[in-house]
Amino acid sequence: MDLRRLGYFVAVAEEANVGRAAKRLRMSQPPLSQRIRELEADLGCALFVRTPRGMELTAPGRVLLVEARALLAGAERARERVRRAAGERVLRVGVLGPGEQALSFPAARAFAQSCPDTTVRLHQGDLGDPLIGLTADQVDVAITYGPFDETGLATRTVREDRCYAAVPADDPLARRRSLSAGDLAHRSSVRLPETADPTWRAFWQPTPDSADGPAVRSLDECLHAVLWQRAVALVPGQAAARHQVEGIAFRPVDDLPPSRLVLAWRRADRSPLIPAYAAALCASTG
Repeated sequence: MDLRRLGYFVAVAEEANVGRAAKRLRMSQPPLSQRIRELEADLGCALFVRTPRGMELTAPGRVLLVEARALLAGAERARERVRRAAGERVLRVGVLGPGEQALSFPAARAFAQSCPDTTVRLHQGDLGDPLIGLTADQVDVAITYGPFDETGLATRTVREDRCYAAVPADDPLARRRSLSAGDLAHRSSVRLPETADPTWRAFWQPTPDSADGPAVRSLDECLHAVLWQRAVALVPGQAAARHQVEGIAFRPVDDLPPSRLVLAWRRADRSPLIPAYAAALCASTG
Protein backbone atom coordinates (compact mmCIF):
# COMPACT_ATOMS: atom_id res chain seq x y z
CA MET A 1 0.00 0.00 0.00
CA ASP A 2 1.02 3.59 -0.59
CA LEU A 3 2.16 4.88 2.79
CA ARG A 4 1.38 8.47 1.87
CA ARG A 5 -2.23 7.60 1.08
CA LEU A 6 -2.45 5.73 4.37
CA GLY A 7 -1.18 8.82 6.17
CA TYR A 8 -3.88 10.89 4.49
CA PHE A 9 -6.50 8.32 5.48
CA VAL A 10 -5.38 8.33 9.14
CA ALA A 11 -5.54 12.14 9.27
CA VAL A 12 -9.12 12.19 7.94
CA ALA A 13 -10.13 9.38 10.30
CA GLU A 14 -8.66 11.15 13.34
CA GLU A 15 -10.07 14.55 12.45
CA ALA A 16 -13.43 13.18 11.23
CA ASN A 17 -13.41 16.10 8.81
CA VAL A 18 -11.67 16.51 5.45
CA GLY A 19 -11.17 20.24 5.90
CA ARG A 20 -9.46 19.90 9.28
CA ALA A 21 -7.37 17.01 8.00
CA ALA A 22 -6.26 19.06 4.99
CA LYS A 23 -5.23 21.90 7.28
CA ARG A 24 -3.30 19.47 9.49
CA LEU A 25 -1.54 18.03 6.43
CA ARG A 26 -0.90 21.53 5.00
CA MET A 27 -2.62 20.73 1.71
CA SER A 28 -5.82 21.79 0.00
CA GLN A 29 -9.04 19.84 0.41
CA PRO A 30 -9.74 18.64 -3.19
CA PRO A 31 -6.53 16.62 -3.64
CA LEU A 32 -6.98 15.08 -0.18
CA SER A 33 -10.51 13.96 -1.08
CA GLN A 34 -9.14 12.54 -4.35
CA ARG A 35 -6.48 10.52 -2.52
CA ILE A 36 -9.15 9.03 -0.23
CA ARG A 37 -11.29 8.09 -3.24
CA GLU A 38 -8.26 6.45 -4.86
CA LEU A 39 -7.62 4.43 -1.71
CA GLU A 40 -11.25 3.33 -1.59
CA ALA A 41 -11.09 2.33 -5.27
CA ASP A 42 -7.89 0.37 -4.64
CA LEU A 43 -9.49 -1.51 -1.73
CA GLY A 44 -12.88 -1.87 -3.39
CA CYS A 45 -14.92 -0.59 -0.44
CA ALA A 46 -16.11 2.61 1.22
CA LEU A 47 -13.98 3.74 4.14
CA PHE A 48 -16.12 6.67 5.30
CA VAL A 49 -19.74 7.75 5.44
CA ARG A 50 -20.74 11.39 5.75
CA THR A 51 -22.96 12.18 8.76
CA PRO A 52 -24.06 15.43 10.46
CA ARG A 53 -21.17 14.85 12.88
CA GLY A 54 -18.59 14.53 10.11
CA MET A 55 -16.74 11.73 8.38
CA GLU A 56 -17.41 8.46 10.21
CA LEU A 57 -15.52 5.26 9.54
CA THR A 58 -17.26 2.25 8.06
CA ALA A 59 -16.51 -1.23 9.40
CA PRO A 60 -13.73 -1.70 6.78
CA GLY A 61 -12.47 1.79 7.63
CA ARG A 62 -12.12 0.91 11.31
CA VAL A 63 -10.10 -2.16 10.40
CA LEU A 64 -7.88 -0.15 8.07
CA LEU A 65 -7.25 2.50 10.73
CA VAL A 66 -5.69 -0.08 13.04
CA GLU A 67 -3.61 -1.57 10.23
CA ALA A 68 -2.60 1.82 8.81
CA ARG A 69 -1.32 3.08 12.15
CA ALA A 70 0.73 -0.10 12.57
CA LEU A 71 2.17 0.16 9.05
CA LEU A 72 3.08 3.84 9.43
CA ALA A 73 4.69 3.21 12.83
CA GLY A 74 6.65 0.29 11.37
CA ALA A 75 7.85 2.42 8.47
CA GLU A 76 9.05 5.13 10.87
CA ARG A 77 10.88 2.57 13.02
CA ALA A 78 12.57 1.14 9.94
CA ARG A 79 13.63 4.62 8.82
CA GLU A 80 15.17 5.41 12.21
CA ARG A 81 16.96 2.05 12.44
CA VAL A 82 18.52 2.57 9.02
CA ARG A 83 19.71 6.02 10.08
CA ARG A 84 21.22 4.60 13.24
CA ALA A 85 22.89 1.79 11.32
CA ALA A 86 24.42 4.44 9.09
CA GLY A 87 25.98 6.03 12.17
CA GLU A 88 23.52 8.86 12.70
CA ARG A 89 22.59 9.37 16.35
CA VAL A 90 18.94 10.36 16.61
CA LEU A 91 16.70 11.08 19.60
CA ARG A 92 12.99 11.21 18.81
CA VAL A 93 11.14 13.49 21.23
CA GLY A 94 7.35 13.46 21.40
CA VAL A 95 5.56 16.51 22.81
CA LEU A 96 1.91 16.74 23.77
CA GLY A 97 0.39 19.98 22.53
CA PRO A 98 2.24 23.15 21.54
CA GLY A 99 5.51 21.89 23.04
CA GLU A 100 6.88 24.97 24.76
CA GLN A 101 8.97 22.71 26.99
CA ALA A 102 10.94 21.45 24.00
CA LEU A 103 11.65 25.01 22.85
CA SER A 104 14.27 25.68 25.50
CA PHE A 105 17.56 27.19 24.34
CA PRO A 106 19.40 26.34 27.59
CA ALA A 107 18.29 22.72 27.29
CA ALA A 108 19.27 22.55 23.62
CA ARG A 109 22.71 24.01 24.38
CA ALA A 110 23.29 21.68 27.35
CA PHE A 111 22.23 18.60 25.37
CA ALA A 112 24.41 19.57 22.42
CA GLN A 113 27.40 19.86 24.73
CA SER A 114 26.81 16.47 26.36
CA CYS A 115 25.75 14.62 23.19
CA PRO A 116 27.45 16.22 20.17
CA ASP A 117 26.58 14.98 16.68
CA THR A 118 23.11 13.93 17.83
CA THR A 119 19.99 14.95 15.93
CA VAL A 120 16.85 15.64 17.95
CA ARG A 121 13.65 15.10 15.99
CA LEU A 122 10.43 16.60 17.36
CA HIS A 123 7.07 14.83 16.97
CA GLN A 124 4.02 16.79 18.09
CA GLY A 125 1.11 14.75 19.35
CA ASP A 126 -2.54 15.40 20.09
CA LEU A 127 -5.03 14.31 22.71
CA GLY A 128 -5.72 11.05 20.89
CA ASP A 129 -2.47 9.66 22.30
CA PRO A 130 -1.04 11.57 25.29
CA LEU A 131 2.12 9.43 25.08
CA ILE A 132 2.74 10.51 21.46
CA GLY A 133 3.47 7.00 20.22
CA LEU A 134 5.95 6.15 22.98
CA THR A 135 4.56 2.69 23.68
CA ALA A 136 4.54 1.93 19.93
CA ASP A 137 8.23 2.92 19.61
CA GLN A 138 7.40 5.95 17.47
CA VAL A 139 9.35 8.23 19.83
CA ASP A 140 12.14 7.62 22.34
CA VAL A 141 11.00 10.06 25.02
CA ALA A 142 7.71 11.88 25.58
CA ILE A 143 7.08 15.24 27.25
CA THR A 144 3.53 14.97 28.50
CA TYR A 145 1.10 15.40 31.37
CA GLY A 146 0.03 12.57 33.66
CA PRO A 147 -1.51 10.57 34.99
CA PHE A 148 -1.34 7.60 32.63
CA ASP A 149 -0.65 3.87 32.75
CA GLU A 150 3.09 3.66 33.47
CA THR A 151 3.44 -0.08 32.89
CA GLY A 152 6.81 -0.66 31.23
CA LEU A 153 7.67 3.04 31.41
CA ALA A 154 10.03 5.19 33.45
CA THR A 155 9.23 8.81 34.23
CA ARG A 156 10.92 11.90 35.58
CA THR A 157 8.86 14.78 36.93
CA VAL A 158 9.65 18.17 35.43
CA ARG A 159 7.02 20.14 37.35
CA GLU A 160 3.72 19.75 39.16
CA ASP A 161 0.77 21.77 37.89
CA ARG A 162 -2.59 22.62 39.44
CA CYS A 163 -5.60 21.76 37.34
CA TYR A 164 -7.78 24.59 36.05
CA ALA A 165 -11.27 24.60 34.60
CA ALA A 166 -11.81 26.67 31.47
CA VAL A 167 -15.34 28.10 31.50
CA PRO A 168 -17.14 30.87 29.56
CA ALA A 169 -16.29 34.24 31.13
CA ASP A 170 -19.98 35.10 31.57
CA ASP A 171 -20.79 31.75 33.22
CA PRO A 172 -21.79 31.85 36.92
CA LEU A 173 -18.82 29.57 37.66
CA ALA A 174 -16.48 32.31 36.45
CA ARG A 175 -17.58 34.56 39.34
CA ARG A 176 -15.98 32.21 41.85
CA ARG A 177 -12.30 32.25 42.79
CA SER A 178 -12.01 28.47 42.71
CA LEU A 179 -14.13 25.44 41.86
CA SER A 180 -14.57 21.80 42.82
CA ALA A 181 -14.94 18.76 40.60
CA GLY A 182 -18.59 18.58 41.70
CA ASP A 183 -19.21 22.03 40.20
CA LEU A 184 -18.40 20.59 36.78
CA ALA A 185 -20.16 17.25 37.15
CA HIS A 186 -23.40 18.18 35.41
CA ARG A 187 -22.04 20.56 32.81
CA SER A 188 -21.56 19.91 29.11
CA SER A 189 -17.87 19.23 28.74
CA VAL A 190 -15.43 18.57 25.94
CA ARG A 191 -15.22 14.96 24.80
CA LEU A 192 -11.69 13.55 24.74
CA PRO A 193 -10.74 10.89 22.18
CA GLU A 194 -11.58 7.32 23.15
CA THR A 195 -8.15 6.28 21.84
CA ALA A 196 -6.45 8.15 24.70
CA ASP A 197 -4.94 6.29 27.65
CA PRO A 198 -7.92 5.42 29.93
CA THR A 199 -6.20 6.66 33.11
CA TRP A 200 -5.31 9.95 31.46
CA ARG A 201 -8.77 10.35 29.91
CA ALA A 202 -10.52 9.70 33.24
CA PHE A 203 -8.42 12.40 34.94
CA TRP A 204 -8.80 15.12 32.30
CA GLN A 205 -12.44 14.46 31.34
CA PRO A 206 -14.47 17.08 33.29
CA THR A 207 -17.57 14.85 33.39
CA PRO A 208 -17.63 11.04 33.20
CA ASP A 209 -20.31 10.95 30.50
CA SER A 210 -19.69 13.53 27.79
CA ALA A 211 -21.32 11.71 24.88
CA ASP A 212 -23.01 14.90 23.70
CA GLY A 213 -20.06 17.19 24.29
CA PRO A 214 -17.91 18.59 21.49
CA ALA A 215 -15.14 16.20 20.42
CA VAL A 216 -11.65 17.71 20.69
CA ARG A 217 -8.12 16.59 19.84
CA SER A 218 -6.07 19.66 20.83
CA LEU A 219 -5.92 22.46 23.39
CA ASP A 220 -7.02 24.96 20.74
CA GLU A 221 -10.10 22.83 20.05
CA CYS A 222 -10.81 22.68 23.79
CA LEU A 223 -10.72 26.46 24.08
CA HIS A 224 -12.80 26.86 20.92
CA ALA A 225 -15.45 24.54 22.41
CA VAL A 226 -15.53 26.62 25.61
CA LEU A 227 -15.85 29.89 23.70
CA TRP A 228 -18.25 28.85 20.95
CA GLN A 229 -20.17 25.92 22.45
CA ARG A 230 -20.11 26.88 26.12
CA ALA A 231 -18.52 23.61 27.16
CA VAL A 232 -16.13 23.26 30.09
CA ALA A 233 -12.63 21.80 29.91
CA LEU A 234 -9.78 20.93 32.25
CA VAL A 235 -6.29 22.22 31.47
CA PRO A 236 -2.92 22.27 33.27
CA GLY A 237 -1.98 25.45 35.08
CA GLN A 238 0.77 26.30 32.60
CA ALA A 239 -1.70 26.08 29.72
CA ALA A 240 -4.09 28.37 31.59
CA ALA A 241 -1.30 30.92 32.09
CA ARG A 242 -0.10 30.81 28.48
CA HIS A 243 -3.43 30.73 26.66
CA GLN A 244 -5.45 33.59 28.05
CA VAL A 245 -8.37 34.17 25.68
CA GLU A 246 -10.98 36.92 25.89
CA GLY A 247 -14.29 35.32 26.80
CA ILE A 248 -12.73 32.40 28.72
CA ALA A 249 -12.07 32.30 32.45
CA PHE A 250 -9.66 29.86 34.09
CA ARG A 251 -10.42 28.82 37.68
CA PRO A 252 -8.41 26.35 39.82
CA VAL A 253 -10.16 23.12 40.76
CA ASP A 254 -9.22 22.72 44.42
CA ASP A 255 -10.12 19.09 45.04
CA LEU A 256 -8.29 17.62 42.04
CA PRO A 257 -4.72 16.42 42.67
CA PRO A 258 -1.97 18.24 40.79
CA SER A 259 -0.93 16.88 37.43
CA ARG A 260 2.71 16.15 36.73
CA LEU A 261 4.50 17.39 33.65
CA VAL A 262 6.83 14.47 33.02
CA LEU A 263 9.41 12.98 30.75
CA ALA A 264 8.53 9.38 29.98
CA TRP A 265 10.49 6.67 28.20
CA ARG A 266 10.41 2.91 27.83
CA ARG A 267 12.09 1.29 30.82
CA ALA A 268 13.81 -1.26 28.57
CA ASP A 269 15.43 1.47 26.45
CA ARG A 270 19.02 1.86 27.63
CA SER A 271 20.05 4.63 25.24
CA PRO A 272 22.40 7.10 26.99
CA LEU A 273 20.73 9.90 25.03
CA ILE A 274 17.59 9.70 27.16
CA PRO A 275 19.10 10.51 30.59
CA ALA A 276 21.24 13.20 28.95
CA TYR A 277 18.14 14.82 27.43
CA ALA A 278 16.23 14.50 30.73
CA ALA A 279 19.05 16.15 32.65
CA ALA A 280 19.34 19.00 30.17
CA LEU A 281 15.60 19.69 30.08
CA CYS A 282 14.98 19.41 33.81
CA ALA A 283 17.97 21.64 34.62
CA SER A 284 16.71 24.31 32.21
CA THR A 285 13.24 24.39 33.77
CA GLY A 286 14.51 24.68 37.31
